[in-house]
Amino acid sequence: MKHFLKKRRFTRVAALIMTVLLSVSLFAGVQAYRFHSFTDALFCQELENDTLSMHYILAWPENYGIPGDTAHLSTYDKETQKQAYLQLSRYRDTMAGIQPLFFGKESKMLYRLLTWHLENRMKEEMWAYYSEPLSPASGIQSSLPILLAEYTFRTRQDVDNYLSLLAQIPAYLDGIAAYEKEKAAAGLFMSDTAADKIIEQCYQIMDAGQIMDGTHFLYTTFAERLQGLIDKQLIAPAEKETYLRRNQTLLLQSVMPAYEALGDAILLLKGSGTCNGGLAGLPGGKEYYAFLFEQTTGCSRSLDEVERLLAAQLQNNTHDLAEILKQSPTLLAVSPEDEFPQASAADYLRDLQRRMQPAFPAIPEGTSLSCSIKPVSPSLEDYCSPAFYLTPPIDDISENSIYINHKDNPAGLELYTTLAHEGYPGHLYQTVYHHLHQQDAHINPARNLLNYGGYTEGWALYVEMLSYEYGKEYMQQQGCSQDAILLADAMRINRSIQLCLYSLLDLEIHYHGADYEKVHTLLSKFGITRPDVTRNIYEYIVEEPANYPKYYVGYLEFGLLKDAARDAWGDDYSDIRFHRMILETGPCPFSILWEQLD
Repeated sequence: MKHFLKKRRFTRVAALIMTVLLSVSLFAGVQAYRFHSFTDALFCQELENDTLSMHYILAWPENYGIPGDTAHLSTYDKETQKQAYLQLSRYRDTMAGIQPLFFGKESKMLYRLLTWHLENRMKEEMWAYYSEPLSPASGIQSSLPILLAEYTFRTRQDVDNYLSLLAQIPAYLDGIAAYEKEKAAAGLFMSDTAADKIIEQCYQIMDAGQIMDGTHFLYTTFAERLQGLIDKQLIAPAEKETYLRRNQTLLLQSVMPAYEALGDAILLLKGSGTCNGGLAGLPGGKEYYAFLFEQTTGCSRSLDEVERLLAAQLQNNTHDLAEILKQSPTLLAVSPEDEFPQASAADYLRDLQRRMQPAFPAIPEGTSLSCSIKPVSPSLEDYCSPAFYLTPPIDDISENSIYINHKDNPAGLELYTTLAHEGYPGHLYQTVYHHLHQQDAHINPARNLLNYGGYTEGWALYVEMLSYEYGKEYMQQQGCSQDAILLADAMRINRSIQLCLYSLLDLEIHYHGADYEKVHTLLSKFGITRPDVTRNIYEYIVEEPANYPKYYVGYLEFGLLKDAARDAWGDDYSDIRFHRMILETGPCPFSILWEQLD
């Protein structure tokens, strides 16, 4: 009897355990289903209303349930923005109702990243008129034409959507002008110096003569992309002229007048700005800068701690450079650019791919990849970065593009390290590797809506610094002089000093309120004394807050992570293991990378 009672008690306990396990399993399944349904819907909703972004994220949107037969260019107005924040609030409430306790690793990661992203987007409402979509160096007025020029034509529908987007540009730029008027009314309009640059860009980028004679890059690139469809027999040769006329008409009658109208609007608002310096000069500007800094860099350290890290790095780099210069009295008379083996950009990329292999995980064999290296159009050289990489769609990573701005005439070692930054093992490699990992791990595509500039640009600068060693190996194999090889080290350290100094100046200007005179004095201590040069540096940092730290603080974070990985992993440490952890985790705030290391 006693045995029978024990057996019954055991049976009841076992049944209870089974009930609990089934309940937990059911709960976990429901939560996972809710999360995946939410993220799928979020991905589609965000892209359906922004065809330009969608086209750069997806090559074949119909495979994701997104209709691609209508083009939408999102426009700004106050009511639309209000509704957007209400939608964000609903997204956040939905996320709060989902329990990720039993999610798998990748779903937990996405949940955290989406939560971080939505919280930051909601905070932006507090700083509605502090951001600047028309910054002279990277604003919409110069980035939009580049995105249009690189808009890939895979089908006839892509051509029709592209032309529809051109027709919507007047409304799009009108919305930006309306936003700038609201900024001015709030006392937060840009400086006159920035306004003058933007006005000039708006009047020059869309040159009527170039459009009419067919030499404007938005005409020539359109023709090239049409020819690609003809070669694939997706459109008939006779249709090309019709499309070319439609494109030219839209450029002349829609896009060019819209740019001129935007320039006129900024001209009328010029003079309404109340601050000619950094964000610290605006009411609440310091608080906004702290928010912007963390959002842009992904670094959650206090600004005081960041400043100490930068100051220590600057001191160490300055000492290291002085030691190198002591080694050879004739070092500064040598030009590594003259001695660096001259080759095409494509050859440099291939050399980088070969030299990086011992330290970086390989891209799977059989992956079809190509990279086109293109010059920036002369009409955009004054407004573009020295180089940039355009990320491919997540469902078609085979074709990649790197743009080189030949206004700065990069050559030799400078071109080599630039291609490392943009190509291998930089942006191109990091992007492709993570996309492939994302496919293998079945990571939800909603992750591609998120952007972490400190990770992506920090990685690119981190590998750029490594590429100086590859360049030295290349020079040694080609029999370059020892002074030229030594000077390559000096160039690497000097590059680090420059970016570190500019990052410190970013904090000085936007957090501590330094004016031009103080910045000129600080730069003079490092031998940068010409007023036109110091003025340009000051104005760029004023107009692009947190941009230099996005690169350099990200680079420092990767260096600190690497040191910590060596200590934590001991004999199990290898560069490949460290880089694999970074690449497979993918773009995220640095706090998450530190957790991955632990």
